[in-house]
Amino acid sequence: MSSRYSRNNNATRANIEDKLFASGNFKNVKRGEYTAGDRIGQECVAKEFKTGSVFEDHYFNEELAIIDRTQRIIDSWHDTGIINRTIVLNTPEIWVYTNTGHKVLIEPMIRNFEKFNSNTGWADNTGGAWSEAMQALSHFSYHTSGGQFLLCDLQGGVYSDGYILSDPVIMSQARNCGPADLGPDGIRSFFQRHRCGKFCKEDWTKPKIVGKAVFPMSQVTPAELRITLIGGYRLHQTDGQHMIAFIQYISGAGQGVKLGLFVSGTAESLAR
Repeated sequence: MSSRYSRNNNATRANIEDKLFASGNFKNVKRGEYTAGDRIGQECVAKEFKTGSVFEDHYFNEELAIIDRTQRIIDSWHDTGIINRTIVLNTPEIWVYTNTGHKVLIEPMIRNFEKFNSNTGWADNTGGAWSEAMQALSHFSYHTSGGQFLLCDLQGGVYSDGYILSDPVIMSQARNCGPADLGPDGIRSFFQRHRCGKFCKEDWTKPKIVGKAVFPMSQVTPAELRITLIGGYRLHQTDGQHMIAFIQYISGAGQGVKLGLFVSGTAESLAR
């Protein structure tokens, strides 16, 4: 899915470090550098499913669907002209290692990381314009989808004239949008904690709220990867469809300080 509001690799080869940069339940993350294409010399990240993951293709397809839907929501958001700044989606691709043929997700590195909300309704209420815009984007996603979907877990980094989002979560009435999709109860829990700001519209729909939130509020989203900071392979690009990736952030040891570092994405499927 091509969009003016997506941030792509724009490269065809990269060198990837041997050392692990981060590790999660299902994927290992390595740091790299583009060696061919418009982004030559810039940093990238490579995400690999761990050896023996029998669900690799399933996760690829699942993430593809999430990123595609997220892109459509962002495009629709821009069509409404709610804010005069740009929000783009970091869009990874599936590449393959030339020495093994194994698939891997490659995407541009994002720095200056901030997190604005989670899938349980936690929100950054510092009062900044970007914080209010992101809460409105989540509310807008529910309204524009007729109450079927909620875009949340919004995080990313500031760039010259806008914001780059990566690794969003989609929650759905059918609860079929990945491991962080908490379904109808998650959507209601989110809105029990949502407070409309200056960018939300009065006529935007909300779910009917009854009783207490099912899920406790947490800044950390389930299935989020934790960076342990631990750094080649050469890769070539493949063709296909888009897909999403995941975020990682560093928690300051003993301080609880979040440092900004993102790795997320969409990908291109090898299946034809």
